[in-house]
Amino acid sequence: MLLEIYVQDGCFGCQRSHELAERARGAFPEMQVEVIDIRSTEGDYRSQVAATPTYILDGEIISLGNPSPAELEAMLAIRAARATR
Repeated sequence: MLLEIYVQDGCFGCQRSHELAERARGAFPEMQVEVIDIRSTEGDYRSQVAATPTYILDGEIISLGNPSPAELEAMLAIRAARATR
């Protein structure tokens, strides 16, 4: 599983995104979590990312803006449960 969190310098909520990334890493150590600055990275994601922060889990946008910690953990837990079936 891969959680990509797209941020950029000067973004209003992006510092919180870094905190949520650390929380996700702690709760789901088997998951790869990447925080990606859109200004310093080239890639295909640009067609999906219209605003920052954007959360993409296994290629699917799961949140535009920061979810609450509980919402993020619930979304990740559901996907992790599906992956173990």
